Amino acid sequence: MGWLRRRFFTGLLILLPTVITGFVMYRFFVSVDSILLNPLVQRYPFLDIPGLGFLGVFFIILLTGVFAGNFLGSTVISWAESLVFKIPLIGRVYIAIKQMGEVFFKQERTVFKRAVLIQYPRPGVYAVAFVTSTWKQKDIDGREMAFVNVFLPTTPNPTSGFFLMVPEEEAIPFDYTTEEAMKLIISAGAVLPGMNDQVNKSAEGDESGGRSETA
Repeated sequence: MGWLRRRFFTGLLILLPTVITGFVMYRFFVSVDSILLNPLVQRYPFLDIPGLGFLGVFFIILLTGVFAGNFLGSTVISWAESLVFKIPLIGRVYIAIKQMGEVFFKQERTVFKRAVLIQYPRPGVYAVAFVTSTWKQKDIDGREMAFVNVFLPTTPNPTSGFFLMVPEEEAIPFDYTTEEAMKLIISAGAVLPGMNDQVNKSAEGDESGGRSETA
């Protein structure tokens, strides 16, 4: 039973993100088919081509990106977002999803330069933060001091957090990408970089331990 339980949860950990992502994309494709393609297919039966819904979704996303890339499109989108932000609850959900999308999908990392470790909320306790910029300041003795501006997100909602100015020498480099560090924060430390390898090693260790106890 112990082996069965461990293997079940290992499989669940691997399949659950894939299944959820696939389900969301499937529902999106079905919605596009029902709204845009079904009326066309009923009127023009020769358009009933397998995979046409996927191409429709692809071109919708592509055209949205092209539209948002010009001045008119960016203005319209900014105006629409300002309206969404004012809607209770929905505005907060939209902001959270948008910021997460920018972290994971934006090609140019202009907001979060890199992930670092800082001592917070007291010395000896460390937290993951993201460097947004660096600057220098002279103290009263004229000595130049280097600082890093960091954003310290909260868990599990990383859209809220704290802005801190940390001496550069106290910001410890974190050997993970911003995406990996963000996953660590959202999961409250449950999802570590290289999680699949660690799960497999943990399962193997448990099995070997179980065999030793049985022996």
